[in-house]
Amino acid sequence: MTVAVKKNNFKHDCSSTRRKKKVKNGTKHWICKKVKDFLIEDATLGARELQKKIKEHHKVHIHYKRVYYGQKLALQQLYGDWDSNFNNLFRFKAQVENSCPGSLVIIDHYTINEKIRFRRFFFALKPCIDGFLNGCRPYLVVDSTFLTGRFKGQLASANAVDGHNWLYPVCVGVFDLETNENWIWFMSKLREAIGSPRGLAISTDVGQAVMVGVAEVFPQAEHRECMFHLVSNFKKYRGKVFDDHLWAAAYSWNTYLFEKHWTEMEKAKPAATNYLRKCHKKLWTRSQFRTICKVDYVTNNLAESFNNWIKDLKAINLDDFMDKLRQLLMVKWNQRRKIGKKLDGLILPHIIKMLNEKSRELILEVSESSEDVAEVTAFGGSGFRIYYLTNEPIEKHVDLYYSIEKFRAAYSALILALPDKSQWPKSKHEFFMHPPLLKAVAGRPKTERHKGYSDNKRKKGQHQCPICKDYGHHWHNCKKGSKEDIEAMKAVRGPPKKRKNTIVSDQSSIMALEDEAPTASMSFPPSQNLEATTTKKRKHADLCSEASKSSQSMEISSNKKGKLGNSNSAGSKRSRSGSNQPEGLSIDEPEGVKKGKGKRKKVISKKTPKKKLVLDSPAMGTRSKMVQPASPAMSTRSKRRLSL
Repeated sequence: MTVAVKKNNFKHDCSSTRRKKKVKNGTKHWICKKVKDFLIEDATLGARELQKKIKEHHKVHIHYKRVYYGQKLALQQLYGDWDSNFNNLFRFKAQVENSCPGSLVIIDHYTINEKIRFRRFFFALKPCIDGFLNGCRPYLVVDSTFLTGRFKGQLASANAVDGHNWLYPVCVGVFDLETNENWIWFMSKLREAIGSPRGLAISTDVGQAVMVGVAEVFPQAEHRECMFHLVSNFKKYRGKVFDDHLWAAAYSWNTYLFEKHWTEMEKAKPAATNYLRKCHKKLWTRSQFRTICKVDYVTNNLAESFNNWIKDLKAINLDDFMDKLRQLLMVKWNQRRKIGKKLDGLILPHIIKMLNEKSRELILEVSESSEDVAEVTAFGGSGFRIYYLTNEPIEKHVDLYYSIEKFRAAYSALILALPDKSQWPKSKHEFFMHPPLLKAVAGRPKTERHKGYSDNKRKKGQHQCPICKDYGHHWHNCKKGSKEDIEAMKAVRGPPKKRKNTIVSDQSSIMALEDEAPTASMSFPPSQNLEATTTKKRKHADLCSEASKSSQSMEISSNKKGKLGNSNSAGSKRSRSGSNQPEGLSIDEPEGVKKGKGKRKKVISKKTPKKKLVLDSPAMGTRSKMVQPASPAMSTRSKRRLSL
């Protein structure tokens, strides 16, 4: 029996009743209307994320390409057209100069095929410039990152550090490529903004263009090099000796420790130290830093922090990016100004707390000079010697860069709020600045940087304990597991390894004077790899001595026999090269060596006592005959003379 239902007379409220009779496809205009709210919250959302959100909220699957065009239309309506955003920089400049006089907004352009196009941009707010000069230490980290929008240019930045060791952005710049010309232009505008403060130190990576820019514009500044980039370029030289001594040499406070670690690396691999002498001549060790700027950083982590701070803004148009960056600075300045108003005293509490924590780990030796003055030497760690006045508090011995007054001066100036860009004043320039010419790039657009070889070794997530299966601790510190399980794990894996402290010294550090001129480049210890060269010279000298002995004996025998005119005599035979020395083929082989086809083969013979060469020997011609005085930096080397 078959039943067919042709009509349902009962009322129902399923979703199909709310649909219209004619269903239309989702167009880019419909998608633009639906995704505007998502893009207002986060302008970096891609077409794939918007496609998922449309599927989640509207239960409709739209093709990726149509979502992309709808996203593009929405961004154009929200943030303006691509062709006009570079020309809007002139309006942004006029608004900033009206609201914040003294700020530097410099736009550079050039003409290509009778069209004026964007070239470079520099932006520095007046409160940032004054705060750096009045409240921050004279230290700058200069680096660049790539933009991820339609314009794949470089965003350069100069960042400082305040008394609280917080990031302090000073200025930014935009150009197409990292060339010598662009970096010299950026550094010249930076000098125009801040001048040349006393004791200025600039830290960069090992990029050739940025190093040329610093050397050209700031020749008197102390030029430091990022240790992380040095290690990344040092990847062809690997081994435990470099893991133990390369970073330790960078963190060494005095010359003694630096030379100690340097000697260990040079003994293990002379080619590695020669590479450092040749390719990394800028300052990268604390033992050679000046103390005026009061910053001992050996990496460019400040620049990486700034890049991470603005990474979500790198895809939007340039005029909106600069306005968003100004807004971030305005909020950050306001927060830290409020913090400065709540502080009381002379030195920042964070610095006092850090000094108290470090003082608990010190082993001190006190040598009194009088009732009020004593000489205090610290053992362990870096080692240092200070003069301490017993009647004065520790705050008076801290530099004023860490004072509350300096911290307030860094954020005292206000960064005023600006109206929406639709209300910016009209610029007086009488031309339209077109966007820069874009270069075709193979593959999909890159939104993340290329990771180095050391980044791949970093594990994502937390460590999982194999006993309790929880995260955040190791098995030997597990509190939830039983003792039997921990003992069983210890029997399988062995006891946990303890980290070794590689930097231990009881020497006093000798720091540079504050009025001393900056070091132009790294000063490396003299080369100590004499063993490899002396062994080669020794072999050559042995062969030459045997050759001279054989030639002398042949001359004596020829004189006795009276056959000086014989052409077969080795003493009268002329060399093919034109010299008066005997040919190598006529030299008698020394004992213990047999002739063979191609290479010479050594024959095992009885050991004979080695002859020690005198200082006047020809084999010692490459070494200095002056006896070097004993140095405390050479105490790690063996005191036994080289056996020649």
